[in-house]
Amino acid sequence: MTYTTLLKDKFPVDERLGLYKSPALPAKKLGKILTTETRITSPNDVIGLHISEGFFSTTYLIFTGSACYYPGGTFLLEDWRELQVNDTKCTALVNQKGGLTQHLFSVGSGEVGILLKKVVQNIHAFQIENTKINESQSTDYSRFEGLALDWLLLRDEVMRTIDMLYEKFNEGKLSLLEYEEKKQQLLDRL
Repeated sequence: MTYTTLLKDKFPVDERLGLYKSPALPAKKLGKILTTETRITSPNDVIGLHISEGFFSTTYLIFTGSACYYPGGTFLLEDWRELQVNDTKCTALVNQKGGLTQHLFSVGSGEVGILLKKVVQNIHAFQIENTKINESQSTDYSRFEGLALDWLLLRDEVMRTIDMLYEKFNEGKLSLLEYEEKKQQLLDRL
């Protein structure tokens, strides 16, 4: 299962609260938002949407298969740990920059906040389940010995190092060229 599948199954739909899910997204409203929301390249990427239209402004939350976007920022779904709701004010606690970062946004009502909190609980349960699956599929090297075992351990270390380099690239500490060069050097060792 992916975040896309999870959101398509679990994201609430209630037009009176401004909650919509693909494929029944309000085209005019979404189009209006996407004219200013340049971080999303295609309306087809949007899976879930919350719109709260006020007299002077419109707030929104857009869910894609990998991230959540709101007027003041964005964060990856895989990093989302908790949602705290205080009426229409929400605080998303997200695992970023080596700790929990707060993302503050507004929703149309307290009821929307509660529904979104359930979505976050489903995301967190999905993350825990994936972790358990990955741990159960962890490699058992007891049947390997000698050079085969050395190669497997080297492969695992190279893959962990590439993952670390990718995180550094995403944090802006490495350029794409540096990342690709270092990745290729590590892969050449295999």
